[in-house]
Amino acid sequence: MNFEMLRVSLPVRAHARPLVGVDAREIIFVAARDQEHIGFGECAPLPGLHAETLEFCMESIENWSNGLGEINSLAPCAAFALSCAMETLNGFGALQVAPAKVAYFFPGTFAQCDQSAIDSLQGANVVKIKFGRDSESNDRALLARLCSALPSAKFRIDANRILSRDECVARLVGIDASRVEYLEDPLRDPSQLAQLAKATGISIALDETVVDQSTQAHALRESLARDGCVAAWVLRMSTIGSLDAIRAMAAEAARLSADAVLSTAYESSYSLRVAVHVAASIPNATRAHGIGTASLLEQDSCEPAIARNGFIDGSPLPIPFVEAWE
Repeated sequence: MNFEMLRVSLPVRAHARPLVGVDAREIIFVAARDQEHIGFGECAPLPGLHAETLEFCMESIENWSNGLGEINSLAPCAAFALSCAMETLNGFGALQVAPAKVAYFFPGTFAQCDQSAIDSLQGANVVKIKFGRDSESNDRALLARLCSALPSAKFRIDANRILSRDECVARLVGIDASRVEYLEDPLRDPSQLAQLAKATGISIALDETVVDQSTQAHALRESLARDGCVAAWVLRMSTIGSLDAIRAMAAEAARLSADAVLSTAYESSYSLRVAVHVAASIPNATRAHGIGTASLLEQDSCEPAIARNGFIDGSPLPIPFVEAWE
């Protein structure tokens, strides 16, 4: 079996750069070949999210291809890419699967929520927004405007663990709790998540708390399950590792009565389409997934995975940068 790597740089659209944190996504595509088949995986560590660098991942992948180590011992981004390459080599993603529900994503602030932004969200059943980057009043005004403009939509509020409990509660004053699907790991102190759910009447989704493997985090997940306040675990695939590790974490979420919501880290549409196929194999992955980010990139590795009527189709996986492998 042979392995090849292709390094590319995909520019991020100017308006999304403050959110993504970089001007371009630096990516390695890994190809695994045998005599008759080829499989692909995408490795795209994001500064500020992943501890591993692209150069470290490249070296790790080279070492693994030379027989040094196991996939699950690699850094998560490298393990994700290699497992995708190996599974697609063996037929994963080759057949049509059910389309995946997609949460639309509004990356802007209240000042950026103009009519064109609202028009781009029309038809969405679920919309994810960010809290904590703007003032309390502007965050509240953003949600109120979107609730009014999109009367059929529910909202996911992600604050990336930057708010206190009181700050989060204050941002939700006057908002109909039934319009919010969940609050995504918003607190600096996650031990107060159950108190936040009780104070707001809104369910919680775990994100950063999912990948934390400390004893305290394990205990917290068990405690929150007993409280019955967690609706979902957000599984950001490239921070978890191999596809088998992602499936195992989804099964753990199910054990604790939570749904699995797959998410990416602003990778290209190839990984977004991989997520559709992974979701089709996970019984508790029935909610809308956080894979509606293709429009944030100026260029892409394959046909952009743009949601249509709230779904990304489950067509067979494409070849990323097809001309590069011929």
